[in-house]
Amino acid sequence: MDPRRQPESDRGDAQRRARDSFFADHGADPAALRVCRGLSCRIAGGSAGAPLRAERGARPIYCAGFCDRSPVALRPDGAALGLAGNAPVQLAPLPAVRSLGRTPIVSERVARGEHHALARARDAGVWSALARAVRGEPETVLRALEASGERGRGGGAFPTGTKWRLAAQARGPERFAIANGDEGDPGSFVDRVLLEADPHAVLEGLALCGFAIGARHGIVYVRSEYPRAAQRVGGALAEARAAGLLGRAILGSDFDFDVEVALGQGSYVCGEETALLEALEGRRGEVRLRPPYPTDRGLFGAPTVVNNVETLVNAAWIVRHGPAEYRALGTRGSRGTKALSLNAGFARAGLVEVEFGASLAQVIHGASDGRPPAAVALGGPMGSVLRPEQWDVPICYEALGERGIALGHGGLVALPEGTDFAAVARDWLAFMADESCGKCTPCRVGSRKAAELARRGERRELVELLHVVAQTSLCPFGQSIPGPVRTLLELAG
Repeated sequence: MDPRRQPESDRGDAQRRARDSFFADHGADPAALRVCRGLSCRIAGGSAGAPLRAERGARPIYCAGFCDRSPVALRPDGAALGLAGNAPVQLAPLPAVRSLGRTPIVSERVARGEHHALARARDAGVWSALARAVRGEPETVLRALEASGERGRGGGAFPTGTKWRLAAQARGPERFAIANGDEGDPGSFVDRVLLEADPHAVLEGLALCGFAIGARHGIVYVRSEYPRAAQRVGGALAEARAAGLLGRAILGSDFDFDVEVALGQGSYVCGEETALLEALEGRRGEVRLRPPYPTDRGLFGAPTVVNNVETLVNAAWIVRHGPAEYRALGTRGSRGTKALSLNAGFARAGLVEVEFGASLAQVIHGASDGRPPAAVALGGPMGSVLRPEQWDVPICYEALGERGIALGHGGLVALPEGTDFAAVARDWLAFMADESCGKCTPCRVGSRKAAELARRGERRELVELLHVVAQTSLCPFGQSIPGPVRTLLELAG
């Protein structure tokens, strides 16, 4: 733990109350059952759900990360209960996993089962990239990432090598490397799967980032709805330290790097990197004004790299196999692969890794049972809602961007015929009002007003307000959610 983190008793009462009121977990019973009300679970329904929702102490959450088997609830230990039948049934942690590309990367190991134990992970090649890297120079790792063309998988698609280079060149006596496992998009579960089933691959990618930028401290930030993932990462950390893969003088080199796990406290917006940093510093998870960017002034004012979990697994693969092999996959502007999460509305639900350039229509029709959905939600509330005529598009950042489609984390939720699109729009606006960090007025006030207008059915005023919110909000949360809501309203007729 960083020594500059003051103990709770040293904080002012007013600051503590302001912070605690921000996070959904504060004041909540940690032993309570958490019932998912995310989009996939709402659409799926479930006859066993009503009694559980009425159970004393049960509380709602926006996504449990088991969207492939909706509807679900979570026990305090992270075990998922399927609610589709007449009685709750405990679900296996791993979804169905398959690859549609030539070379699987993030699904390479999890398709064969869990690799959370160090021995099995090392047998599958994990940690070999770091072992090779520490025998050389950080510059070699930086050049490999830059040459690979990899772009961050958290939604922003910023070039990973450029981000690492900026942090390495920034001034400061210390640096931080952070794995962002605060996957909150309703409909996405790739980060949960990787953190639970392949945590050593995440840690290796994080250690490579630390080596490349000159950091000695790493953090894996895991959302509180993923307690099993936090436990798995903690166990992997202990094994890696004991094996000399983390800690001081890693593998006999002069590279010191250790990692801790930080558990989220119930806030969707903390998936945004600067809000995540605020939370780690003990404050409300509000987004920061940029510049300065985290690579220049991040955690505690030090240069910091925040990378998505999938990004880090890719980074380790690139160092292990070489940037040329990675560049051979995908398209000119989108190298490599992308893991997509398909919800229970598809006949072939689960985790699907596709090579960039594959058609979205191919994925959707290939997962359907001959009756494709009326529309799909891609990338969660900050993503896009797409009609069938919009599916014939390559899955790559350039083609999607040209059509105004946001990929986000890659969660796909099928919206079947008969979906109450107006109700989905109201639900997403309520989500926006609940989860707005409150930093900027357009999002804080506008989201609440929009939710109210939606409840009253005042369509024209709502559309006008959504335009203002999208144009004037500080961060992608307020900028992006109005777009898919407008599409839902159009689908509602």
